[in-house]
Amino acid sequence: MENSIEKQITMREYAQSINAISGEIVAGPSGDFISFTLKSGAKATIPVGKRSQGMGKPSELGVLCLVNGIAIATANQYVGQGVETFS
Repeated sequence: MENSIEKQITMREYAQSINAISGEIVAGPSGDFISFTLKSGAKATIPVGKRSQGMGKPSELGVLCLVNGIAIATANQYVGQGVETFS
């Protein structure tokens, strides 16, 4: 499934993976998002999950990386509950 979670990483790990030097939570008309300034001077953003809105600092959030390449900042911790094989 394209919206499946591939992995959950820390905000610091995500920032390093995109070469960010800083990030801030910004309130937008569709909710909060994190705006990163990259080493190149460019900007990058990721949304904050609906139930994780209103956090104070990016470091209070983790990042869900989905199989389709989308990243979402979230305060929720996702833990696997066991794998079942169906083939």
